[in-house]
Amino acid sequence: MTANAARGALGLPADLDMRAMIRPELASGRPQRVFAGAVSHLELPYASPPGFRPLVLDLHVPQSPDGAAVPVVIYAHGGGFFGGTRAMGPWAFLLAAGYAVASVDYRLSGECSFPGPVHDVAAAVRWTRAHADEYGLDPDRVIGFGSSAGAYLVNAVALAGDDHPDLTGSLGPAPGLSSRLTAVIDHYAPSDFLTFDDDAHPDIVEPANAPGTSAARFLGFVPSDRPADAERANLCQYATAASPPFLIAHGDDDHRVGLGQSRRLHAALTGAGARAEFVVVPGADHGSPEFDQQPLQDRTLAFLASVVRTGVPS
Repeated sequence: MTANAARGALGLPADLDMRAMIRPELASGRPQRVFAGAVSHLELPYASPPGFRPLVLDLHVPQSPDGAAVPVVIYAHGGGFFGGTRAMGPWAFLLAAGYAVASVDYRLSGECSFPGPVHDVAAAVRWTRAHADEYGLDPDRVIGFGSSAGAYLVNAVALAGDDHPDLTGSLGPAPGLSSRLTAVIDHYAPSDFLTFDDDAHPDIVEPANAPGTSAARFLGFVPSDRPADAERANLCQYATAASPPFLIAHGDDDHRVGLGQSRRLHAALTGAGARAEFVVVPGADHGSPEFDQQPLQDRTLAFLASVVRTGVPS
């Protein structure tokens, strides 16, 4: 009996939405003022995988001067697939530029393996579209942004689009909505675990192809032990001319994820005919301060202005 069939036999829906059962006095998501000029809705549940805690996101919405719906950025944090929290991330500058930000929690590698966390981020995209009117968001301008492991998950959702449902899944209360993204901001993500060690810094912190590594925990196996299965997680193969525009930023002194991983994805995107910009940050290591400083912020806003503000469809 499959997991879905078992849930059906027990009378449980595939995705149990617990929000209707929460006491109103204890309900999360009450508007708060956390950032200047924005309203924050914290701990909004966006999906409830059966047998698992509800997954939540924090939604920060800037004031819209003319009352028009604002574009929204879905941000997924880094942490090697085994750590991190939605409170992390270099995204606050986007609020002052008029972009809402939904920073999401997703299941970590101690909780589930690939492609489960990709399903989570895709569910957050669909939830955001489903609730766009409620929060003043533009469902046709949904951008993905991630750092490291989170960037891998966002990239997977972006490249899968609506054409690879095995990667995006049907988690969440709005499985019929699109999980396509309008544009992607990618900070130092892995792209292909089979070539991860080939691209590694000479003083790499952790390889991929060894037992107990972050990559092995995320996939559920050592990539080189099961290359055919690991190839399914190689994001380069999903690049097409229809892929959304990418801004890829990576430091040339990255000790965790070698610069070559971003070079591979950039080459795959441009080779397929998609738009992709590649920023090499001189001297930057994995998660260095440069990724939350003005030069890259300005480059990011210019990229978004050229894509999102010009009405490119999602």
